[in-house]
Amino acid sequence: MKRLSIIAALVIYTIGAAAQGDFISVKELAGKINSKDVIIIDARKDAEYKKVHIRNAISFPVEELSTTSPIEGILKSDAELCKIMGKHGVDFDKEIVLYCNKGSNAGRMYWIMKMMGAANVKLLDGNLDAWKAARKPVTRMPKMPKKTTVNASLNRTSYLTMADVKSQRGKSNVVLVDARKDEYFNGTDPKSKGHIEGAISINSDLMRDEKGLIKSAEELNKLFASKGVTKDKEIILYCQTSTRAGLLYTIMTTKLGYKNVKVYDGAYNEWITTNKVVA
Repeated sequence: MKRLSIIAALVIYTIGAAAQGDFISVKELAGKINSKDVIIIDARKDAEYKKVHIRNAISFPVEELSTTSPIEGILKSDAELCKIMGKHGVDFDKEIVLYCNKGSNAGRMYWIMKMMGAANVKLLDGNLDAWKAARKPVTRMPKMPKKTTVNASLNRTSYLTMADVKSQRGKSNVVLVDARKDEYFNGTDPKSKGHIEGAISINSDLMRDEKGLIKSAEELNKLFASKGVTKDKEIILYCQTSTRAGLLYTIMTTKLGYKNVKVYDGAYNEWITTNKVVA
């Protein structure tokens, strides 16, 4: 009987972990906030970090990992990524917890770190708002990281170029997903003329509930299925700079169990330079 109880507990734990994916709750992080084996990273802009941040978090704006010109948002070289990570004290042997305002910056950094081989990376569910709502410790005092040496080459199996997207889109087993806000997808915002032809819209804001927490796997599976985004297909994600796409990538691959999800890194900003879009 005792053995059956242990097995049942393990099954419940496994199911719970799968449903949670690579997201960590405020309560869980609060219990690790002083651990030397945990690195907490604030992926927002440094100006936001200086106003208020989670105690013991280091400032690491995700924009540092991407180009600003000639096209904004394309990943820098492997060598540059390693140098920047090392400057911020990133250690892939430790547990890394990422957060931002709504999960997009943290999601992009998650995607990048996983490509670089980081084994234990989590996103804080609810981000800074949930942390503050729970009255957990925040501060304005910056935490100075200890520089590290990061040696990694990106495993680009989840990374797509413009040429890749052109060759794949339109195939019956491929779904191209635009994670931007509706007005960007529709071309009614001044920053966007529309979307890549053939793409469907799944606004990344739909991933969160009214408290800013990631919705249940059941709700999200229902949403994706209603859009024809099923697990038997190759899913290609993009947004303006593939930042929102990073959040969808994290949710789909770790919380929902999708096995074939790719990110078009150049995203809308690159596509619009040489290709037409539709509104």
